[in-house]
Amino acid sequence: MQSWRRALMLNSRQLLINCLAARWRFRLKLGSITAIALATVVSTPLVAQAYTARVTLFLTRDQGESYATFLRRCEAIARAGIQRSFDADPLTSEVVLTMVGENQGLALPVMEIAVTRSEWEWRPDAQYWARYYNNASTLLDL
Repeated sequence: MQSWRRALMLNSRQLLINCLAARWRFRLKLGSITAIALATVVSTPLVAQAYTARVTLFLTRDQGESYATFLRRCEAIARAGIQRSFDADPLTSEVVLTMVGENQGLALPVMEIAVTRSEWEWRPDAQYWARYYNNASTLLDL
């Protein structure tokens, strides 16, 4: 009878050890899978989100300056503003720049340029992409 009890005890111990070992292997595998998944998520770069930069620049008319000269100054400043916007942030996909002219206390939009980065790289010319407001010269008394 002693041998029977002893054999049962040994089998119970062995069964308990096997059960604990199986549990330990499962936790080890689960932990490894979790660590790999976490490392993959952490090391994956974030999705780049391109966006539109909106810029408004004000330019005051010089005394005795013609409207054509004023527009050329607007175009030069707009070109620099657009280039600066693209250079400042690589995620900027488009720039919408509005040039506001000021004359004797009155300010209103003179031109607007909406251009994407690829269009600007192809042709960095503010005059080409500009949309002019026709009545601006009359309203600004130029």
